[in-house]
Amino acid sequence: MRNETLADAERSHEHEVLSNADRLERLRATSLLDAPREEGFDRLTRLATKLLEAPLSTVTLVDDERQFYMSCTGLPEPLATTRQTPLEYSFCKHTVVLGKPLIVPDVRGHPIVGDNPAITAFGVTAYAGIPLLTSDGHALGTLCVMDFKVRHWTDDQVSNLKDLAAAVSTEIELRMDIAERMRVEKALHRAVRMRDEMLGIVSHDLRNPVHTVSLASGMLLETLSDGPGGEPIRKSAEIIRRAAQQMDHLLGDLLDVATIGSGRLSVELIHHDSGLLLQSACEGLRPLAEAAGLEFHCRAAPGSPTVRADYDRIVQLLSNLVGNAAKFTPSGGRIEVGFDVAEGEACFRVADTGAGIAAEDLPHIFEQFWQASPAGRHGAGLGLTICQGIVEAHGGRIWAESQVGEGTTFYFTLPLAS
Repeated sequence: MRNETLADAERSHEHEVLSNADRLERLRATSLLDAPREEGFDRLTRLATKLLEAPLSTVTLVDDERQFYMSCTGLPEPLATTRQTPLEYSFCKHTVVLGKPLIVPDVRGHPIVGDNPAITAFGVTAYAGIPLLTSDGHALGTLCVMDFKVRHWTDDQVSNLKDLAAAVSTEIELRMDIAERMRVEKALHRAVRMRDEMLGIVSHDLRNPVHTVSLASGMLLETLSDGPGGEPIRKSAEIIRRAAQQMDHLLGDLLDVATIGSGRLSVELIHHDSGLLLQSACEGLRPLAEAAGLEFHCRAAPGSPTVRADYDRIVQLLSNLVGNAAKFTPSGGRIEVGFDVAEGEACFRVADTGAGIAAEDLPHIFEQFWQASPAGRHGAGLGLTICQGIVEAHGGRIWAESQVGEGTTFYFTLPLAS
């Protein structure tokens, strides 16, 4: 009765270890179960066979139902092809349950492995197995050697087997790290895609009611009389219209950011004289700068090299850059727009004499929603992200140089037309 009770306890412990959810999760995270054979593991089993002068060597992964030979040297058919057996044929499961080396000179009649049918089915007589341990102590399988005769494994042989098992464990941990990084990267890409899709859907669905508010407030302003009695209503209608225009602008930015994030920003590239392109854009930008009390200079002239560009997108880009400069440049300051040509591209610039950007902030200025001073936010923090997306859609580059207290210059390039 006592022996039966002890056997039941051993079976219960074996089941508990082999079915441990954390262990099985880590085992499956290796992505090695049922994977094709790999030379890296085969090399280690061949080395184990040579060092221990044993005819059989395997890298064995043990789950709760079977053992799978990730690598095997010297196994007879059909095992060499099927590369797996039920757990009742497994010596390695006992090594996994023990969590430490199992060294057996003669398996016949051994108290732990003596009832294994592989003894009679395949003639296995000697076994030496080292558990493959994860960093948190779970045994996923073994590196083992077997022989068809009694073997008194020497200390040097066992030490060599331990070193090889450590190399196998390191390789498995590396696979787990790679698999986890790929999983996290996929999840991140999926989250970014869902965010961009959500931004696009929300922005598109909100635009119609915002347009309705803008049109209704404009019609109300047209129908109101100029008399003193209508002045309070006129002011309210003006506020409503300005708010609707701001919302429409923000929604447009959100749509652009979503489009850029999904890689679908389209540009219609047409040949433009770079000087005329900049000069034309400056005509619409000058009132923006002068309304902020700033000097505005446009260094552009016709007859300049030709670029391939989407006019509306370039105007949007320059409008964002000049608008940014106007926000951060005190009244009485200066904004200058110009360009140079070098090495097959036109390099445009927008320079201001404003507050400047700290060196530690420069690497972040094109990030979505990022602003140097959240307490004093100017807009949603999307303008420069959109600028970068527009420039990159044209095949150009954009960057900034700045000195705190002296001003900032934004540069962007457009390839010259061939």
